[in-house]
Amino acid sequence: MLSEPLRDDPQAIATYLSDKFEKNELSEILTSLSVVVRAQNVQILGRDAGLRRDSLYRTFGGKVDPDLSRVLMLFEALNIRFVVAAVSESNAFCAAAGDKNDFGMHHPTSIAHYLDRSFERNNLNEAVCALKTVTRAQNMSALARASGIPRETLYKSFGGKVDPQLGRIVKLFAAFGVSFTVAALPPRRRSARPKLGRPRKAR
Repeated sequence: MLSEPLRDDPQAIATYLSDKFEKNELSEILTSLSVVVRAQNVQILGRDAGLRRDSLYRTFGGKVDPDLSRVLMLFEALNIRFVVAAVSESNAFCAAAGDKNDFGMHHPTSIAHYLDRSFERNNLNEAVCALKTVTRAQNMSALARASGIPRETLYKSFGGKVDPQLGRIVKLFAAFGVSFTVAALPPRRRSARPKLGRPRKAR
């Protein structure tokens, strides 16, 4: 049964999710997040993530495109983090960006390196600011064509003030030639989670 090795095991969860995220296929990503959530004691997971139990089921049921903030809250509770890696040696807008590109962030390797640091701590503000910086460093018309996201939506979703949906980030990453993988964070002390059922009542 798949849920058993994924229960309370950050390394197993990271390995499983990495395989799903690296293809930049949103449907597979949403399904895998649902599998991971349902493998846990959801009531205790919700407590650790700061999300209601019903909200966890709704957000990670495999049909909703979640906001980045909720994914990061889930990852923090699971003791895992996003890793951003280059999956291509070039992308569709490198030539359009050329030497005018700020920070040299038109190349997948440079983009991945910059974004990876912003996701290290599961901090929404750091991630959103980094996504804004990298997005605005591109030729926006070329990026819109490559990602399939209209220019106006790119400016709104990655302008640094909006909590972007995971699906839009996946589209953006595919255009950049990068993808998410997932890594386990160092072990930390926390109260043990009951394996099944509801947490025991205090006597």
